[in-house]
Amino acid sequence: MKMHKWLLVLLLTWAAGFSMPAMAQNANEGGSTIEYTSQDKTASDPEMADVMRRDGKIYIVVAVLVSVLLGILLYLIGLDKKITKLERELRQ
Repeated sequence: MKMHKWLLVLLLTWAAGFSMPAMAQNANEGGSTIEYTSQDKTASDPEMADVMRRDGKIYIVVAVLVSVLLGILLYLIGLDKKITKLERELRQ
């Protein structure tokens, strides 16, 4: 049961880390803002994410990532149950 608590804490920490907006520090002194031209803005946009979102492939990527993470989580839970069972048999 102890392992389940640690897995839950790890999962919640991971989820909280990705749900928070990214914070960037300003490299300029005095906190001044940087202005971008439209050419700079288009150069910094992630084109791959836009293309994948437009084609609907981003949902496939998300589904694969979720299924892999769930598979790892279920494997660890099953492994914990087996280890707990072996520990109980060893004590008796």
